[in-house]
Amino acid sequence: MLQFIGIGSAFNTTLGNNNAFIKRNGELFLIDCGSTNFSRMIEKGVLNGVKNITILQTHLHADHVGSLGDLVGYAFHMIEPRQTVKVTILTPNALTEDVKSILNKEGVPESQYTSIEMEECYKPEDLVGITYIKPYKVQHVPHLKCFAYLLESGGKRVYYSGDCNMVPDEIMTEMLAGKIDLFYQDTSKADFEGNVHLSLRKLTELIPESHRNRVYCMHLDQAFSTDEAQELGFHVVNHI
Repeated sequence: MLQFIGIGSAFNTTLGNNNAFIKRNGELFLIDCGSTNFSRMIEKGVLNGVKNITILQTHLHADHVGSLGDLVGYAFHMIEPRQTVKVTILTPNALTEDVKSILNKEGVPESQYTSIEMEECYKPEDLVGITYIKPYKVQHVPHLKCFAYLLESGGKRVYYSGDCNMVPDEIMTEMLAGKIDLFYQDTSKADFEGNVHLSLRKLTELIPESHRNRVYCMHLDQAFSTDEAQELGFHVVNHI
């Protein structure tokens, strides 16, 4: 369902900042827009033919929000018809003002984008086939508000972890009951006390082997081994 522009952690520059997207009929849906993502979108032609863009934000680390201002400005000034709003930023209410503040400090005024706040859930009318989005507050770093999301599209239920070192209880229950079709998880080889990402070892402990064929590892650190993850029964995302 999801394609990826980058699949790496913040410091895995070879793979680029982790960022997912769906493109359909001139509509582009993004999850995050990190520091490397805008330039890669231009390089790979992701923005070709795009008329409207919706960005779902997980949190505000630079590898997830670092080129958001570039994308908003580009869409406003360069995508026809120029000088018109084409970007919608979708956030839980806990993130909305922080996103606006970051963009304002970068010289991107609110007149160049639309902001939509979610509380318990959001039910878009027409968003590249997505009909339901529910945020989950997750543990990543103590000084940031971080969110995972449950999406529904085309009869499939999709979990997207954002950056976190855990899985929400409700999501874990749904996963083990077979009620989540695709499970995208921030996964690192690094495994130590206080790790802010979920290690492959812990993911293996959480997900029984019979359910691993629905799990896709993403946000990969430099030491991550695709072969090891696949031998354990997990998938690993690819980037365009």
